[in-house]
Amino acid sequence: MSEVDPGHAVYPISVASELSGVDPQMLRAYEQRGLVTPFRTEGGTRRYSRDDLDRISDITSLLGDGLNLAGIGQVLALREETRRLAAEVGELRAASEPNRHEIRRLRHENRALQAELDKRDNPESPSTGRPSPRHATDESGEA
Repeated sequence: MSEVDPGHAVYPISVASELSGVDPQMLRAYEQRGLVTPFRTEGGTRRYSRDDLDRISDITSLLGDGLNLAGIGQVLALREETRRLAAEVGELRAASEPNRHEIRRLRHENRALQAELDKRDNPESPSTGRPSPRHATDESGEA
């Protein structure tokens, strides 16, 4: 027997109630509040997935922490937004990584060129490894 996808809605409300420990009336209340959205068959029967049961577990836990259903709705929305933003930040970091490497390479090359110019401008003084004031750059690498 193959494993059921966690997003596949297979559990009727009676089984979801038994598995979650939440009575069917409360599951309907969670749905009314938009906290959980079970799949509806053509006949209108609710079907819950493993993901839905995990969300119900989160709701139960938050209720135990003293939050009301409105507060739980806000917490769940913020969690989802946080997940979305974390994924977006990860994508942006991955996309910008080549640019950061190129910026580092160019800064290193710029320092080497500045040191070479300093040697040419003042061949008798030992190089300090620091750019001369006329070649100084700020933290962003811009003059």
